[in-house]
Amino acid sequence: MKERLWKDAENGTHYYFEKQNGLIVGQAYNYAHTKIWGAKIPINADEDKILGRFIDCDFAKKSIEEYWNVQDRTLIE
Repeated sequence: MKERLWKDAENGTHYYFEKQNGLIVGQAYNYAHTKIWGAKIPINADEDKILGRFIDCDFAKKSIEEYWNVQDRTLIE
């Protein structure tokens, strides 16, 4: 299993990345200075998958972590 960490950035953005190579695999972000948070993961260089809108940052981060926990246990052919 790959080790992943959170990095807090400016303007209500938090990046989830792989420690080994620094690849960003998720982003929790604030919606236009509101109390609503979004979560997304990159599908490829040009496209993101939105995981949802959440009531606070912790829930957005948790959704990204859970997504990758499932992917790590899934066999892809």
